[in-house]
Amino acid sequence: MEDILTINDRLPGSRYGREERKRLFTASVEVTGRCNATCSYCHFFATRDRKKVAYDIPFSQFDAYMHFLRYWKEKIEGELSYRFSGGEALVMGDRLFDYSNHGYKITGIKPFILSVGKSLDQKWVDKAKVNSVSHVFVSVENPINPDKGAPDPKKIIEKIRRLHNEDLPIIAGVCVVPNSNFKDLLFICDWFYENLGYIPAIAEVNYDVYQPIKEFEWTALESNLEAVYKKYYGITQLNLFHSVSPELNYRGSDPYIFSLDLENSYKITIDNYYEKIFDVVENLSGRNYPSLQCENTNCDWWEFCDNTKWYWQGDHNNAKSLKLNDYCRFKRMLNDTFYKLIVDPEHKNNELGIFDCSPVV
Repeated sequence: MEDILTINDRLPGSRYGREERKRLFTASVEVTGRCNATCSYCHFFATRDRKKVAYDIPFSQFDAYMHFLRYWKEKIEGELSYRFSGGEALVMGDRLFDYSNHGYKITGIKPFILSVGKSLDQKWVDKAKVNSVSHVFVSVENPINPDKGAPDPKKIIEKIRRLHNEDLPIIAGVCVVPNSNFKDLLFICDWFYENLGYIPAIAEVNYDVYQPIKEFEWTALESNLEAVYKKYYGITQLNLFHSVSPELNYRGSDPYIFSLDLENSYKITIDNYYEKIFDVVENLSGRNYPSLQCENTNCDWWEFCDNTKWYWQGDHNNAKSLKLNDYCRFKRMLNDTFYKLIVDPEHKNNELGIFDCSPVV
């Protein structure tokens, strides 16, 4: 078996001469396949039959995952957190707290929870306060074009305002903005700021339901990015399209997410979790965050392109070349706009795109 001491050398973030930055790891522990929402862009159900995954994670599997995370915390360089996802974790009821308490006992880390917010109420919050839950991130639809299968954003915002407290922060987590609403980005940010006093993370629609960005949508995005930065930079935290430019949203650190899925794809057990760390690291570097291998080292943002998420490398409906070119243009637009408005008014936009993105051999 490979020497555990060398495993950190295989992590993404420092390949091909790029400067190594602090790594922020988040393990997404899928605790259930049940969900009380039907969001059309959900990646969890994009490749799963709802009826076949309508179950909760067995406790023995969860226990093995927690021992794995404790081992990861001990051996892997970087900061580790983990979240309960799915599916909708809150549909598990009080059983979820048995899992969160057990996870905290083993890892010394309290999990946070991803939720669509439908099951949030004062009774649940009161229970969560006395159990091992760090905080709750609630996905909120944009008010212009909410997905028909998701909860009403106005109702969810009201819940967040009413239930948020110091002991258990209830926070608007991610708002998904489709290409057609790039022209409304400033309005969407205004709406959140007026109703919450802050702006949640803004994300694009991706995975297999990704739509190529049209020229007029690029134009609308650029003008709205400029307006949002001018109005809100320094006023509230801005986390805009973090899968494209994590460097703008994590203060130069590199965030990485890996899944410990409901199906236990890694076959992690209480007897082999210390061996499986090699498989997870290999998948993290090779599949989750494959090397971009862009040869355009003259680009100002080349330094930050090694931790590109896998879905930018193409999907079932969009070619790799198309998505990577969109990713490259998206990143240059985000970073150039930020740098020109906030750092250096004389900054010139990076016009060159990706030179070569050959697969790793």
